[in-house]
Amino acid sequence: MNQHSTGKYSKRNLFIGIILLFCISAIIWYRLSANQDAAQNEIKQELKTVGYSARAAIVREISFSDAFNYRGTVEAGKIITLNSETDGKLVFFAGEKGKEVSKGSVLAKIDKSTRLSSFQISTDTYEKSKSDYTKLKELLASGNASGMEVENAKLQMQNAASQLNISRKQVSQTLVLVPETGTIIDKKVNQGEYVSAGSPLGLMACLDKVLVNIFVMENDVALLKKGMQVVVHADAYPGTLYTGKITAIIPVASAAKTFPVEISIVNNKKQRLLAGMTVAVILDPDKKSKALVIPRTALARDKNQAAVYLIHHSNQPVKTPILLGKTYDTYLAVSQGLKAGDTVMTSGLLNVEPGKKIQWLNVQQ
Repeated sequence: MNQHSTGKYSKRNLFIGIILLFCISAIIWYRLSANQDAAQNEIKQELKTVGYSARAAIVREISFSDAFNYRGTVEAGKIITLNSETDGKLVFFAGEKGKEVSKGSVLAKIDKSTRLSSFQISTDTYEKSKSDYTKLKELLASGNASGMEVENAKLQMQNAASQLNISRKQVSQTLVLVPETGTIIDKKVNQGEYVSAGSPLGLMACLDKVLVNIFVMENDVALLKKGMQVVVHADAYPGTLYTGKITAIIPVASAAKTFPVEISIVNNKKQRLLAGMTVAVILDPDKKSKALVIPRTALARDKNQAAVYLIHHSNQPVKTPILLGKTYDTYLAVSQGLKAGDTVMTSGLLNVEPGKKIQWLNVQQ
C-alpha cells in the first residue's frame, strides 16, 4: 500500500469516528433531557397532590357599640387660693402639702393681741357713748338738755358701734377657716412669718367633684346636649365605671375643628379619681348597630380591590371581591360580596395555588 492510500484510509476512519461520537452524544443528551422532563413532571404531580392546612371563620352578623369614644384628663372641680384677711404674725399654720382638710376647720391663726387691744378700746368707747346718750335722753325729758345735745350723743354712739363691729371683724379675721373640703396642694408661707391682708397662704384642690374636658368632632357634637349622661373609664382603674354629666358645650371650635365639652363627675367611689388621670369618655353609650363581619386576617388584596378566599364544600378556595364598611377592633364590616354563614380563609392564604387543595381545615365558629 502506497503512502497516498494510507492517508486516504486514515481520513475516512477519522470522519467515521466523529460521526459515531456525535451520535453517541446525541443519544446521551436525549436520554438526560427525557429523564429531566420526567423528573419535573413527577415533581409537579407530587405538588398537585400535596395538601396544606388552613384556618377559616364563619361570616356572621354581630352587634357593635357605635358610641363615641374620646380621651380626656381629670381636673379638680375647684382650685382655691387661701388668703389671709388681715396682717400680723402667723402663730399657727396647718397647710402642709397633701393634707386633707375639712370645711370649717382651722387652717391658720394670726397673732390677735393687737386686734384684741383695739377691740377692747372700741368696746369701752361704745359703752361710754351709749351711757352718755342714755343720760342725755333723761336730761332732755326733765328739760336739762337740748335736742341737739341728744342727737350728737346718738351720732357718737352709732359711730362707736360701727368701729366696734370693725374691730370685732378684725379679731375674727385672725382665724383662717378652710372654705371647702379638699386637699392642700401648695404651701406659700411658714408658721412664724408675718403676713399682710390678702397674702396667699396656699392652694387647695376640691375633688368631691372633678371635671373632664374633651374635644369633640363637629359631626358628633351636634348629637350632644347639656345635662346628657356619659360613661367614663379611668386607665388607672380598668374595672370601674364612672357616670358623668355634660355641663358645658362650648359653641366655638378650635383650630382643629373640634368643640370643647366639659363633663362633671361626682367623685364618690372608693377608686377616687385624681387630677391628672387619663380617662376615656363614652358618649351615647347605648347606641348600637349590627354588621356582617369577617376577621381582619381574612382580608386579601386583589390589586386595589378588597377580597377574601371563600371556601366551598370542595375545599377549593375561591378569591371573591368584597366591599368593606366600618372597622370594629379585630373585625371588618362587609357591605357587599358575602352573606351570613359563608366560610372564609383566615390563615394559609399564601399557599393558595391552582390545583392545590386544603387537606386540613380548622373552622372557627
